Amino acid sequence: MEPTSLEEAILDAQDFAAGLALFGKIQELIDRGSECRIGYLDRDLPREVRAEALRESRDINQQLALVATLREMNEGIGA
Repeated sequence: MEPTSLEEAILDAQDFAAGLALFGKIQELIDRGSECRIGYLDRDLPREVRAEALRESRDINQQLALVATLREMNEGIGA
């Protein structure tokens, strides 16, 4: 059974909303990663603080890599 035009429109709207939410999360991760970079490069901060910023930065990079891999697998990434 094929979906009706209305059902297709609903699915498209849900996909669009999910894409916007994902974009917001990606932007949040990028912003946090930038803040972490500032933290681990700041030699005035204590070593423990810099080490934690570096750990968080690496975690963020892994999350972004996972999102990119999943997007590539699900939809393909085109130039």
